[in-house]
Amino acid sequence: MTEAAVVNLFLTVRVLLVGGILLILPRITRVGLLFGVYVGEAWADRDVARRLLGGWYRGCVILMMLSLLVGYGISLAGRPVAGNLTGTAVLLLGALGLYLRFYYRARELAPPVAAQQAVRATAPLDGGKPKGAGLAKLALGLCLLTSLAVFAYATVSYEAMSDRESPSFVTIMFVPSLNLLLSPMVALMALLTVGAKRSVRGGSGGRSVEAQDAFRATMAKLMSWTALLICTLMTLLSVRVIRMVLSDTRSLGVVTWLAAGVVFVFLIGSLIRIMKGYGQGGALRETGTVEAPLTNGLADNAHWVWGLFFVDREDPSIMVEKRFGIGYTLNYGNRTAILIVATFLVLSLSVAAFVLFGTLI
Repeated sequence: MTEAAVVNLFLTVRVLLVGGILLILPRITRVGLLFGVYVGEAWADRDVARRLLGGWYRGCVILMMLSLLVGYGISLAGRPVAGNLTGTAVLLLGALGLYLRFYYRARELAPPVAAQQAVRATAPLDGGKPKGAGLAKLALGLCLLTSLAVFAYATVSYEAMSDRESPSFVTIMFVPSLNLLLSPMVALMALLTVGAKRSVRGGSGGRSVEAQDAFRATMAKLMSWTALLICTLMTLLSVRVIRMVLSDTRSLGVVTWLAAGVVFVFLIGSLIRIMKGYGQGGALRETGTVEAPLTNGLADNAHWVWGLFFVDREDPSIMVEKRFGIGYTLNYGNRTAILIVATFLVLSLSVAAFVLFGTLI
């Protein structure tokens, strides 16, 4: 398999995976939230909501096709790595622009009294007795040690290729670098999820607390196993790519494809299990009332930026429930959360600089 074929394969898988997530993301939410905006539960089945979702689906499909066309086109021109990066950039930047368009359209539907509804409907709780911390700590340690070892192996292997017709430094270091950043970060998010914020929504009483505890524990375990599986897959990919360059093998191998299939099936199966059995935040196991619908606990739009980023300096929570998607997100008004983000960005830039420097020497 040529270098261009390997790089284009990564692009194809990435576009299909990210595009698939984008397609289903607006549906993975509590009733009453639309593109990160609280619009009230009465809007859930109205035609205006259906039209917004239909436009989103069409836009995502067009964006996926465009990113593949751009990536493949540049690759055919003899620049496979540039095509991979450009196609990915088109996908990510296009998705951001598309999301903002629909977010601002959804904001026009938001009720003016959302903040007052949130105050009446929600009472914060302490973290309780979290479950899943042991597995999350184990996953974090294993992912750190393994990804560092693979990164070192890839670096040493590239040095040993100096007397050969070497591929680009990016080709060798791309997957190990991504593994070094991604798998430990997912494991760290699992550990933080263990102590994520809970709240009691009016009308649901103890059922709300129990539901959120079960959801939180399940999410922590899911993210821990996801981190371990991602680390395993990327380790296999890194080793096989290096062996292909050294002419020790001609393909990625059955085991690598099997591992990719296991990761895919695990993620899809877990997603279905959580959304069918729990719902986002445990909503399916809660009960609400007409006077205090379940979504009202998330009604305050004031502390959400673009429906994606929660910023509240008065809230001591590090993790809070997402407005759409599965699980929790950081409170960017919390200093610890800011430190985590800053550390991740510094590491990302450091690895990128390392790879870039390697292409210039």
